[in-house]
Amino acid sequence: IQLNQKHLILDQNAMADSKKSPSEHIVELFTQQKCWMIDDLSQIVGYAVISVRRYLKQIGYFRSYTHNGKWYTLTSIPVFNKSGVWIYENIGFSKHGNLTKTIVNLIDKSDNGYTAKELGNILHYSCHPVLRSMVKTGRINRVKESTEFAYLSLNQKIHHRQLERLKLLSVPKTSQPLTAEAAVFILVEFIKNPVLSFKEMANKLKQSKRITVSPNEIEQFFIGQGLKKIPTGTTRRY
Repeated sequence: IQLNQKHLILDQNAMADSKKSPSEHIVELFTQQKCWMIDDLSQIVGYAVISVRRYLKQIGYFRSYTHNGKWYTLTSIPVFNKSGVWIYENIGFSKHGNLTKTIVNLIDKSDNGYTAKELGNILHYSCHPVLRSMVKTGRINRVKESTEFAYLSLNQKIHHRQLERLKLLSVPKTSQPLTAEAAVFILVEFIKNPVLSFKEMANKLKQSKRITVSPNEIEQFFIGQGLKKIPTGTTRRY
């Protein structure tokens, strides 16, 4: 965004004659341009930066998570996407706050964490340096997945769920689907005894039908069939 010098001159002249309060004038400036740097606002309204910040706080504002937080916009302006992100002319804003708070929020709400590349795609911003720093300072966790790191939540419950999901995703894609006989047996057992763990189902299948499948394969079957109710008591002891 380049500051329109014509607007700047007009606004300075208007300010001299106007009876508008500083807050009203700041709001008017944001109708002309959606994002401003604090120094430019200070210059136009004729107040010190610390005063402009106070007026912005009264009005309500967001600071960018890009450009070291130098850009400001009013809370009434952004139209956030489902990730809580708004990109305006290469400037990124988040409803969750600064970059680290936004990353923590995104990771906590993810099924299996994010890679640096995935976060970069969501935020339109390279996250590698800040992710390394966040791991060192204990803001997030990470695990190595094939050739890259997956960044996971620090919350123990969420972290465990994300790890389990990553295990499922790491099962080789060449594994064979369950046979029709095995699938029918598992569904029947689940209906008869829904508290059975996947490991217990695998053991019953081996004992009754002499068919060997892994607990992971059974869990994949449940996910593939879109079964909402996963057996309780599944402690993943395998």
